[in-house]
Amino acid sequence: MNLGQMTLAVGALSLLGLLILNTNGTLLSTDLVMNESEFGITAVSLATSLVEEAMGKSFDSVVSDTTNPLTDPSTFTPTGSLGHGASESYRASQPSTTDFNDFDDYNNLFLVYKSNVATDTVHTPGADYEQVVTGIHSKYYLQAKVRYVDPGNLQGFSVAQTRHKKLTVTVTRPKPNPTRQDTLIFSAVISFW
Repeated sequence: MNLGQMTLAVGALSLLGLLILNTNGTLLSTDLVMNESEFGITAVSLATSLVEEAMGKSFDSVVSDTTNPLTDPSTFTPTGSLGHGASESYRASQPSTTDFNDFDDYNNLFLVYKSNVATDTVHTPGADYEQVVTGIHSKYYLQAKVRYVDPGNLQGFSVAQTRHKKLTVTVTRPKPNPTRQDTLIFSAVISFW
């Protein structure tokens, strides 16, 4: 092998090395984009589904379709008692319970949606409801908070009953790095008139 052939061989190996490095970088970048896209789409879908489900319920346990809209807000569930009753459970998943029937039953609800990967199927302590969803690649935690709000300050909350309740759903997904996680916060306000 002469010097010219050796130079061509070294050049070819250098080009091959650069090609392999660029391919690996592209694959890693594509994987990151797909992972982030999955979180965004799945998190928005799960949060929207929970909000729409809650919005389909009655405003308060003392309210029915025939209730006078002039009902005094002080008769609504007190701020410290927002949440489901002892005989209610999310999607009536427990025997001898009924499903949620009003908006504030969703207060302090903790849901877990998980993949069918063996490490994800383990029970999550404190979860009110867990479901395996095929097609997702990690666990998704949904935590819901319901608070009374004043129409002039929807970002805060009211210490007294009002005609407006705000549901805030926080969706998180742990990342491989335990110091970081993906988070989406989704809010909706329901009013009683």
